[in-house]
Amino acid sequence: MLDFLFFKSFFAKSLRPWLRDKLPVSLRRQKNLRKFGSINELYFWRIDGGIDTVAPIQNYFSSLFPSLKTATKGKVWIFDQHGAEITTHEFKLPHQGTHVVRIGELVGCEHFYGTFMWQVCVPEEVARHNLIPSGSVYFTDRGYICYEKNNCQPAFIHGVDRYAVFQGQEMEASSLFYRKSTLAKPWIPEFPVEPNTQIQLDVIILNRTDSKCECSIVLYRNGGEKIYESATNISPRGCSVLSLDGPILRLLENETGYFMVTGLPTTWGRPAIMRHFNSGAISVMHC
Repeated sequence: MLDFLFFKSFFAKSLRPWLRDKLPVSLRRQKNLRKFGSINELYFWRIDGGIDTVAPIQNYFSSLFPSLKTATKGKVWIFDQHGAEITTHEFKLPHQGTHVVRIGELVGCEHFYGTFMWQVCVPEEVARHNLIPSGSVYFTDRGYICYEKNNCQPAFIHGVDRYAVFQGQEMEASSLFYRKSTLAKPWIPEFPVEPNTQIQLDVIILNRTDSKCECSIVLYRNGGEKIYESATNISPRGCSVLSLDGPILRLLENETGYFMVTGLPTTWGRPAIMRHFNSGAISVMHC
């Protein structure tokens, strides 16, 4: 009933400022954010074309609480492109420590790309800190991922969205940050597609909801002429790679162009772009 009054009722917009002042902090939030715990991201991995994926998982609690004993434990879940679990990996994380996960060492060669997430357990002394009962605290770290080409060239990217909510010091059961799918959204990157700049451009899309989504990519010449379109269905917890390779990029005929992605299932989950160059190097970015 409180959820309806605060978020969905006819009077919600006008009453919300008044209700916000009257309700305790915990009741102003969606149900799975009313205690304490941690919120994690869903990431993309690939082990193809000479690329491996490396996750340096840091004990970020040590930076937040340097005077406390923050040694803890963690767990990684690895999924295929359709969101099906492939394997898990558990680890210890010392105070001010880092645990490095290399996906190529955990996933067989029959898989090429997919998604993964990790959970770092809230350390015992942090869970007992007086900050916790004072205000429904949820910890989060966007995390950094490295895509390593031929064991020598790294390209880093960070998380941009939220996926799973773990309550308290829970390490297994979680709920989705997005309780319901949001309206599908379009997205256009900040940079144009220049001819002869890259040999391939991969657009990486993740589905952080509990429903299948349909996304598409459309390539345009400057001026709005559509010259290529492709669509894909993405399962919950899954991902897709929409590639603009050499033959597709040549459709620009040495003109500058741009592309648009439609159907994005969450508000902040903009795609990542991985660019492949003639030199063999790669770059990756959210933009």
